[in-house]
Amino acid sequence: MCVMPFIYFLGLEQRERELELHSPTHIDINRNLTFIAKFLELQWKMLTVKHEDSEHKYSSSPLEWITMNTNIAYWLHPASNAQIHLIGNFVTWTLANLALAVYVLLFLSYLLRRRRKIEDIPEATWCQLLQAGVVCAGGWAVNYLPFFMMEKTLFLYHYLPALTFQILLIPVVLEHLHTHMLRCASLRRALHGVVLAGLSSVYLSFRTFSPLTYGQPELSAEQLASLRWRDSWDILFRRR
Repeated sequence: MCVMPFIYFLGLEQRERELELHSPTHIDINRNLTFIAKFLELQWKMLTVKHEDSEHKYSSSPLEWITMNTNIAYWLHPASNAQIHLIGNFVTWTLANLALAVYVLLFLSYLLRRRRKIEDIPEATWCQLLQAGVVCAGGWAVNYLPFFMMEKTLFLYHYLPALTFQILLIPVVLEHLHTHMLRCASLRRALHGVVLAGLSSVYLSFRTFSPLTYGQPELSAEQLASLRWRDSWDILFRRR
């Protein structure tokens, strides 16, 4: 007895999302502002906007960003399934998380062993690893952790600056493994294969989700369903 009201509710919710995506933004595009006026208005908006406590249907928490459990819909074609979303590259997200985890393990391992007067790598290499950590891991932490203390409405795009620093850790970790940890030539060749497979997977993931990134080509409801790799992703379906 509760099935029909539930389906009706889902239909209303989807229609509300479609109306919002089709509605133009309330911006006066005929205003001609100087650079200084644009700069001052931008600063004012940054200081005054986002003070409301209301939740948005595409808002998310910082923990959801790491696991890519959220997305943002920006546009939906009024007559077809063509739509544009902010959805990260699943492979890139995974590799960045792995790089951060490996770096933390390497850092703690070297630090503990150096406290015991065991130096596995030269001093110059250790300093280089520390500098990379300050820039990359530190940049990720500075751009990510403060969001846990914020009470404003948050979205996936807030994570992109932190993600950039996290991605920069990938070549740092790979270079350290290749140069200082893999002594055997066969292991280095295996690492080359892993890197090649990783790059190929990043490209394939990009091609797979490009219809949701660029809004073309139009996909059927079944094709859209196949792109919903996580149940938490909110992808709109217009069944025909």
